Amino acid sequence: MFATVMVSPCGTSTLTNQADGEIKGLLTETANSQEQDLTSEQKLILEQYIEQRRSEILQADIAKVRKWSAELNGILSYYQNQIPPKQDIHFLLATATYQGQKTASIIQSWLEKYGCCVQIVSISKYLNVNNTENFRIAMSELVKWAEDTLPGYRKSNYKIVFNLTGGFKSVNGFLQAMGMFYADECVYIFQSSSELLRIPRLPVKLDPEGIIGENLTVFRRLAQDEKLPLEMCRAIPETLLYQVGDEVELSAWGKLLWNRCKDDYYSEQLLEPLSPKIRYSETFQKTFASLPPDRKKIVNERLDQLSRCLEGNQNDNPKSLDFKTLKGNPCPPSTHECDAWSDLDAKRIFGHFEHETFVIDKLDKGLHR
Repeated sequence: MFATVMVSPCGTSTLTNQADGEIKGLLTETANSQEQDLTSEQKLILEQYIEQRRSEILQADIAKVRKWSAELNGILSYYQNQIPPKQDIHFLLATATYQGQKTASIIQSWLEKYGCCVQIVSISKYLNVNNTENFRIAMSELVKWAEDTLPGYRKSNYKIVFNLTGGFKSVNGFLQAMGMFYADECVYIFQSSSELLRIPRLPVKLDPEGIIGENLTVFRRLAQDEKLPLEMCRAIPETLLYQVGDEVELSAWGKLLWNRCKDDYYSEQLLEPLSPKIRYSETFQKTFASLPPDRKKIVNERLDQLSRCLEGNQNDNPKSLDFKTLKGNPCPPSTHECDAWSDLDAKRIFGHFEHETFVIDKLDKGLHR
């Protein structure tokens, strides 16, 4: 049986359920406050209540825990009222608010009490639900976290589950859409029911109209965090873009679509350089054509990074690229090298400058030093 990675957004029900009187009013008043926004008196009252709540939940039986915490209700329902297996991994998505952080901490404490592997993911300092622009930034960072984290678990044969029983409606609405890209299933429990609702990932064909393929160079540039003139992007649906003045960047939806479709394009053929300062030699082109699809993908990604670096972004030289000058003259005419891939047979890309143009000479093994 496959191990599971469960992603659970956290709301504040763990704190607000059972609250009444003055403390209920204070929880409502400070729902969107970060820690630095609280007065010393508010913080003292909330700290005392939160520690009391933590103690109550840690000592409660499963029936009470399910009643008091929507997030734990969803988790325990998924596991049929049993403690989750220790090999499973739980990510708790917390808002940047004081209550959001404390709620996630209580849920983490309860799960860790039973030996579960838990990590709180504070996606962004902007992750709150009372500001549209902050929310947009946070959802873009959420997409980046998902792309950096979840595909690796799937490759390791984990089942990915989004538990959307708790959390905030605005965040969960976005996560439900993300589930089509990253989760094997999304699960819910309606407030009026104790039955778990499972929604499997549908076999949706992405980019059915070929929007990315028809605008591939533009998408590649936008994916390098480049802002482009609006006029250059008129053929791309506005839902995939975020406009600032006369320039646009990829929206969170655009990043989702790009992340899921780019491999199809990057693993097929050698893509034209994004920078006019790069030229491919015939030797390099022939070598590339003989590569398997997964290596073609990696090389195309490195060439996009190199384009950005050569276009005056010398500080944008990530470790995965490692563009640098060769010492001495070990393999003329090449004067520079950068990483292609570091696993398996570890290859590097070699090239030299002809005036302002960087010629990619070859793809070969790294030099022994």
